[in-house]
Amino acid sequence: MKQDTLVVAGVALIAVAAGAYFFLQGNLSNMSPSAISGDQVSAVAVSFTPLVHGSRSKITTRVNYFITSPTQLQELWSLVDATGTPPTVDFNKDAVIAVFAGKQPATGYAISVSKVVDSSARLVSITIAKPDGSCKSKSSATMPYEIVTLPTTSLPLIHEDISTTISCP
Repeated sequence: MKQDTLVVAGVALIAVAAGAYFFLQGNLSNMSPSAISGDQVSAVAVSFTPLVHGSRSKITTRVNYFITSPTQLQELWSLVDATGTPPTVDFNKDAVIAVFAGKQPATGYAISVSKVVDSSARLVSITIAKPDGSCKSKSSATMPYEIVTLPTTSLPLIHEDISTTISCP
């Protein structure tokens, strides 16, 4: 009986770790909400609060970060063009997600967390916007990012990237 409990706890821990790994690595970027589970689990919208966004970071590749401590947040803050010190986050009840679009060839590109939904996993929808083809290319490269805070969860994390085109800046 005790051994069964340990096995179930171990499997649950591995599932959470794998979900966090795939979220951070971006390997599930094409997963759709319907692909989360074959079961019909009701989805619950999760509120999140943007902390900062911008177009200048030191991150040159498309990547997501899951931040769970003040030390990690301080390190993250030094990678973006945010001013001052990072806001205080109660990591006992909240976590931070940072999304980076990587190096883009011109101004007008953006990235944002557009929706977070809990069902059998926490799905973070990330919108990546690029200027439409009629824009005159500006030579200034950008590295867009957004950092948000949201309630912690024991659910595995996954994300989907949503591409969109926006009018010229």
